[in-house]
Amino acid sequence: MPMWFWFFHVVCTFLRFIVHCALALRYWGKGEKVPKVKNPLLLKSAAKLAEEIREGKIKSEDVIHAYMERILEVEPYINATVDQCFSEALDEAKEVDVLIASGRYSKKQLAEEKPLLGVPISVKILIIVKGLRCTAGSLLFKDLRAAEDAPSVALLKKAGAIVIATTNSAEMGMEFETNNILHGKTCNPFDTSKTSGGSSGMSFLIAMHGIKISYNSLSSIISSN
Repeated sequence: MPMWFWFFHVVCTFLRFIVHCALALRYWGKGEKVPKVKNPLLLKSAAKLAEEIREGKIKSEDVIHAYMERILEVEPYINATVDQCFSEALDEAKEVDVLIASGRYSKKQLAEEKPLLGVPISVKILIIVKGLRCTAGSLLFKDLRAAEDAPSVALLKKAGAIVIATTNSAEMGMEFETNNILHGKTCNPFDTSKTSGGSSGMSFLIAMHGIKISYNSLSSIISSN
């Protein structure tokens, strides 16, 4: 083998060793784990919640309250949300409960026209939600508030979903972990000393039953269902 090849191989091996050492030092130690889920509403799938809300077995307001309490419980551990729109979400949930109690629509109509009626969702800060910040985790957009919903968010709302929070992201969605100067680092709920990955580290809210459906920048719906 030519000399340049061996030199290149040695340099790459050395750099790989340095990177491994740096990562080991950064994530050394054992952090905390978020508290276990206690409210049974948080253990139901998104589909089950929607079905039971339509059938009047549970109230959307109670579901929103359950998720509010869970978010507030785990947020000090993982720092996953950016904006929490609890008051607005509760108002929407009350309207949902009134609509269902009125009997104006049949269960079949609601299932077809509003399949997510009363179900809480979160939306990543790379995607605009009317009235909420859309910072992309960057100081460049720290004061940016959306004047309207993204088409995808509008469709989710049309289906009856209720936005309860926006969630953190890597800056511009361009890092391997969810960490930025503006909103800080989102931690792993199983061990807060470890990374949550990225750029949609907020999806750990789902893993810990914080949000049943989350909309992220990969144009996909992540659900615990």
